[in-house]
Amino acid sequence: MLTRIGKGDQAAFAEMVRVYWNTIYSHALAYLKSAPQAEEATQDIFMKLWTSRGKLEGVRSLDNYLFIVARNHLYNELRKKITLVYGQVEERPETTSLPDLQTEYKESYQHLLKGIELLPEKRRVVFKMSRLEGLSNEQIASQLGIHKDTVYQYLVKSLIFLRSYMQEHLGNTFLLFFFSSLLFLN
Repeated sequence: MLTRIGKGDQAAFAEMVRVYWNTIYSHALAYLKSAPQAEEATQDIFMKLWTSRGKLEGVRSLDNYLFIVARNHLYNELRKKITLVYGQVEERPETTSLPDLQTEYKESYQHLLKGIELLPEKRRVVFKMSRLEGLSNEQIASQLGIHKDTVYQYLVKSLIFLRSYMQEHLGNTFLLFFFSSLLFLN
């Protein structure tokens, strides 16, 4: 797929967007706390991918590459929001592109995915539908045939477990903060 996209195959790119849209959007929504801003950020992320499609042929893991591109874009969006609210923020050197830090992010993200897989089946399904697919509690309740309060309780219990799990596996408080932001209830 990456080779086809790298050569300008719009159908392959459309398939990638279809497969990854909800995941990128749910991460953007978790960070930006605004559906319109999250949608715009998601569109921007995919536009960046299309405009730099020539680089995709050398990518080994699409999941990791998308995660890094989305993370960097969302950091920039958050920086803009902070600047608008609090004025100019002191510039710091860009450390997110350092290979060691990128490796640490990838490893931490893998811990998060492992933690999600450790959830009891019903909680895991509800959590994935909420956080990875971006569905509302009402939509999840309707699809699973359960009450929306049950969905909420599953999410709360999942979040409590995942925060504890991540804290146990991540010693770096910055990374803990970064990945915990994926877990906040909206």
